[in-house]
Amino acid sequence: MEQKRPLRDAALFSGSTLGLSYLVFWGPLALAGVPAVSFVADIRGPWWATVLFFLGGFVPSGVAFVLTGIYEGRSGVRSLLRRSVQFDLGLRWYLTIVGIVVCGAIGQIAINYILGSPFSLSLFATQIPSLLPLLILGPLSEEYGWRGYLLVKLQKMWHPITSSVGVGLVWGLWHLPLFFLVGTSQHELSIPYLPFVVGAVAVSIPMTWVNNNTRDSIWAAIFFHWLYTYVAQVTSTGVTRSVAYNWLEVLPYVVIAIIVVLIWKPKGGLHA
Repeated sequence: MEQKRPLRDAALFSGSTLGLSYLVFWGPLALAGVPAVSFVADIRGPWWATVLFFLGGFVPSGVAFVLTGIYEGRSGVRSLLRRSVQFDLGLRWYLTIVGIVVCGAIGQIAINYILGSPFSLSLFATQIPSLLPLLILGPLSEEYGWRGYLLVKLQKMWHPITSSVGVGLVWGLWHLPLFFLVGTSQHELSIPYLPFVVGAVAVSIPMTWVNNNTRDSIWAAIFFHWLYTYVAQVTSTGVTRSVAYNWLEVLPYVVIAIIVVLIWKPKGGLHA
C-alpha cells in the first residue's frame, strides 16, 4: 500500500490540475474564443474571462495545498509552507540558478543574432518593474505544485531524471489551452507547442538538480522560475520571431539539461 501511495498522489494531482485547466478555467475560454487579458497585444476580454484566466494560473499550487491538507493534514501544509521560506540555499546555488538562466538567455539572444536580427539589452532594465508581478504569476502560483508536490511524489518511485521528465510533461500539458486562448503570448506569438513542451522538460532537469541539492527547497524552485520567467519575457519581447527561431528557442536549455545529466554524472540522484 505504501508503494502505491506516491503513484496515487502523483496521478491525482496531475489529473486534477489538468482537468481544472482544461474543463473549468482555460479550456472553456479557448473553446469559446473569449479573450482574456494580454501582455503581448492590445487585447482585453470581459472581466470574468480575466478572472478565470488568472485563477487558472493558481491551479497547480492550489491543488497541491488541497491534496496535502487532505492526506497529510495541517502538519503537511505547514511543511509545504516551511519549504517555501528556505532562503538559505548557499551562495553556490543562488549563483548556479542565475548562471543557468543567464546562459539560457545568452544562447537565445545568440540564436536571434545568427538568424540576422538585433536585440536591445536595455530591455532587461526597462522591464524591471514587472519583476514583482512575475513573482506571483508563475513561481508562487505554480511551484508549490510542480516542485513542491509532484516532483516529491515522482522521486519516491523514479530516478530524478525520469521524475524531471514527468514533471516537465505535465507542466507542458497544463499549458496546452493557452496555445488556443486569444491574447496569450503562446497564441499571439504563434509559438509551436512541441518545442514548448521540450523546453519545459529541459528546464525541469536543472530545476530538479537544484531542488535535490537544496533540501527540497520550494523557494529554490520559486526563485529559479521567477528569474527564468522574467528573462524569458524580456527575450521574447526583444527577439524577432520567425519559424526558425520559434523552433530553436529551447535549444540552449536542452544543452544545459544535457550538461547537468552528463557532466555532473548524477549517481542515483541529481546531487553535486
